[in-house]
Amino acid sequence: MNQNVDQRIATVTSEDLTAVFRSSGRLSPEERLGQLEITPVGTGQMADTVRCILTDPVPSRIPASCVVKLPVGEGQTALTARTAGVYDRELRFYQELLPELSGLQCPEFFGSFLVDGEPALVLEDIRDAVPSNQILGAVGHQPRLAVDQLVNIQARWWNDEAFGAQDWLQRRAGAPIPDRRRRYLAAWDKVKDTVAAELEPGAAEVIEEFGHACDAWSQSYDGPFTLAHHDYRLDNMLFADDRVWLLDWQTLGWGPPSWDLAYFIGSSLSVEQRRSSESELVVRHARQLRDAGIEGWTDEVAWNSYRAMAYSTLLLTMPAAGELRSNERAKRMFTAMWNRTAAMARDLESHEFLTAAKPQESPAC
Repeated sequence: MNQNVDQRIATVTSEDLTAVFRSSGRLSPEERLGQLEITPVGTGQMADTVRCILTDPVPSRIPASCVVKLPVGEGQTALTARTAGVYDRELRFYQELLPELSGLQCPEFFGSFLVDGEPALVLEDIRDAVPSNQILGAVGHQPRLAVDQLVNIQARWWNDEAFGAQDWLQRRAGAPIPDRRRRYLAAWDKVKDTVAAELEPGAAEVIEEFGHACDAWSQSYDGPFTLAHHDYRLDNMLFADDRVWLLDWQTLGWGPPSWDLAYFIGSSLSVEQRRSSESELVVRHARQLRDAGIEGWTDEVAWNSYRAMAYSTLLLTMPAAGELRSNERAKRMFTAMWNRTAAMARDLESHEFLTAAKPQESPAC
């Protein structure tokens, strides 16, 4: 086992979980949890996740196991995550927003405790669900299940300017972000030689062209806005039968309604599957929003917005690929997502939205 993972596991104690379940009212002040069996279940770019199995008899109010999502402990990834406030953002999602989002399917949130000054989240362990495979892509009814959840994220605060003005919500479109273009191009320069052999013909050209235009493209978006996951893809979902649970809200923000839709379809469906199903999925999403009371989001508006947001995967993932910790799986994952996104941008002639954007740069460029 990796030494860093061993060190992170050691930060989880029965005292921490006892305090969490006492705070939630599931344990009385006199009750405490005993021994834990802790195993790693995932190592993402900005978090380590472990499963905690309670080995001693526990009250029926306590689950037999739970999942703890731990902040990364060291290195450039830890610095990037803390600077971006990702751990506090995800905590605020579970504490403040999830109770307001009727119908949204997420693991139950039990509480949090601090590790190195950052919140570790204690979540429901959904044992009958399995993670999907970002590299292979969506299968069966997974695309429909994922798209059907978007209305539950987006309708509640649609175009609510007061809500969207909160500074803890990330903005990746419609506002300047210092160093965006420089960071994108620096990351691409760092990784392009290592992924060149895995990129499909023409993909590198799409990636680089967007890098030079990314700031103008992003700032040119003028609405509508709504709550956005921003990293809405298979690796951040669990599936079981006809249900999906949404995970990883560290990049939560205020953005275009089509960001998550285009991000998911473009990054998580094979090229052939996307080509055969994207029209139906875009219309399905638009109709669900109208059924929820959203006005003006016609099928035509939805389709053009979807085409414009075809580059969303590149804007989020390229800086991450250059700045966050990586491994062979992460490299394969990013390459698969970039190949699909490049094909999507070409198929939808999304270049139109790069040339239409105003030629401006972020202040630090």
